[in-house]
Amino acid sequence: MLAEVAVEGKRPSVLGPSTGDAGPCAVVSWSAVKKVRLFTLEGNADGEAALAFLQQRGAAVDVRDVGRDPAASLELFSRLGRLGVPAIAIDDRVFVGFGINRGQIEALLRE
Repeated sequence: MLAEVAVEGKRPSVLGPSTGDAGPCAVVSWSAVKKVRLFTLEGNADGEAALAFLQQRGAAVDVRDVGRDPAASLELFSRLGRLGVPAIAIDDRVFVGFGINRGQIEALLRE
């Protein structure tokens, strides 16, 4: 089962300068509940960047290591017809590669 991401609000909001801070403090909140699964390999830098990105946005991510988990490899292959990491599955959409898809992933998390 995919992990659910519960986040509040619809649009990010930026607050004014916070006490003790030189700059503004950004508060990001979203209202959607998304199912997020990250398929990666141990030590994959792009996968680690994707995980950090998702966690910074409040996502509870189900991380699957396709190198160690044959079921994860089979699931990814059945969804894509090939293996490619990192692959980020959000609801029924799957993105292969993080950097090139970062904008689309963020937009989908905001929906």
